[in-house]
Amino acid sequence: MAVNTEKIKLNKFGLRKTANIRLTFGLLEKLDELDVTLLELQDTEDLEYIDVRKNALKSVHLKTNFIQKVFDLSDEDIENIKDKISPEQFGEAFEYVTLRMRGVTDANYELLVKEAKQEQEEVDELDPKENTDESED
Repeated sequence: MAVNTEKIKLNKFGLRKTANIRLTFGLLEKLDELDVTLLELQDTEDLEYIDVRKNALKSVHLKTNFIQKVFDLSDEDIENIKDKISPEQFGEAFEYVTLRMRGVTDANYELLVKEAKQEQEEVDELDPKENTDESED
């Protein structure tokens, strides 16, 4: 049985590149290990603020190292990503490429994004106060 190869666009990272990624057992294992580590780092219950910040920084480093290795990006590519896109855009791009590595097609990804936006709009309509910035304090 042949290993599937996916063409994954990196434009969501601000790069004009497309990478051919072989969806091997080893790649998916590394992705699962990364997911578990990231989930562990998100568990901030009973942590001091400094530890929460350290975990957030470690998460970013793990994600950038992962995409650099998987997509064979240069240090310059990583610096361009860091300098050109917002943290939110990085998160969306990371989610996109990891879903693509798990076999989600571009069409299915766009459908998931559309559904998530609709759900968020419904939540906003139900309780608009709950989703506003608390910068008024």
